[in-house]
Amino acid sequence: MMSVDCICGEFILVIDKSLAALPRRKTDGAIAIRSQDSEHGKARVFKLNATPKEPILVERQGGHERQYRFHCPRCTLPVAYQSTPPPVKSGPFLYIFKGALSQVQGQVPQMHSKMRISR
Repeated sequence: MMSVDCICGEFILVIDKSLAALPRRKTDGAIAIRSQDSEHGKARVFKLNATPKEPILVERQGGHERQYRFHCPRCTLPVAYQSTPPPVKSGPFLYIFKGALSQVQGQVPQMHSKMRISR
């Protein structure tokens, strides 16, 4: 099992596979975690430690998508979403926002460490 933290250092996720080995969603690059068994594969074994928030509508090519988001309990950063209302695993997938989590506690993921602030 792998432990994954928010970029603030708070424990967020324990999962049976490295996040780097999981597929990414084409629409936004989010990591896709299968939440339920289907004919396409077995569900991942995981536990999410995050606070559910009100759903939001995200504009997508060809329409809108309702996201039920989960936030870090410490810093309130959005870390994940699913297409169905809570609880976690009520839909076929849980999506982890690109760059929201780190597999090394206290270390910012590469995409953030390469960002430069212009003044």
